[in-house]
Amino acid sequence: MSGLEFTPLRLEGLQKVTPFYATDLRGYFLKIYEKGAFRRAGMDGEIWESFVTFSKRNVLRGLHIQRPNPQAKLVTVLYGEIFDVGVDLRQGSPTYGQWEGLVLSHENRQGLYLPEGFAHGFLVRSDFALVSYLCSGAYDPKGDGGVRWDDADIGVDWGLPRGMRPIVSQRDGNLPTLADFERQGSIWKE
Repeated sequence: MSGLEFTPLRLEGLQKVTPFYATDLRGYFLKIYEKGAFRRAGMDGEIWESFVTFSKRNVLRGLHIQRPNPQAKLVTVLYGEIFDVGVDLRQGSPTYGQWEGLVLSHENRQGLYLPEGFAHGFLVRSDFALVSYLCSGAYDPKGDGGVRWDDADIGVDWGLPRGMRPIVSQRDGNLPTLADFERQGSIWKE
């Protein structure tokens, strides 16, 4: 028994991952990944890379996707709190162009699994956040891209106060809209 629990979300393929957690007088032990448990839950990607980002309050990263070699991702928060978002960019999917988001934090210990073909982004809601990504497949810098975080056609509600702009990198601010992404021929085939 792995102790990991998987809860399917509204968009097919997205899963909330509840890790194994044990605590005692020394602190805690947290297991966020076990290949066999993920395989039994229908998520059979091979973990190739692990990343950690450090970001300050109101930093928004995303919405990122890699093409033509998509990566599945397991996102967890080591410290702090984020609003984590997945956008379905799989051509032919009944939820294409739709988004779903979860609050992830070191306190709720939840994770978000995003299958291949989902764009990913997050907004930091605490003073800072350490965010961990486990990724399937190798990083392809030539295929690194995404769609705009504020694209009205996608309509992500980031929970920002009216008129407030998040801190976004120049690269992320210049990502294409979903319509431009489609015109570039960059939509996923299942």
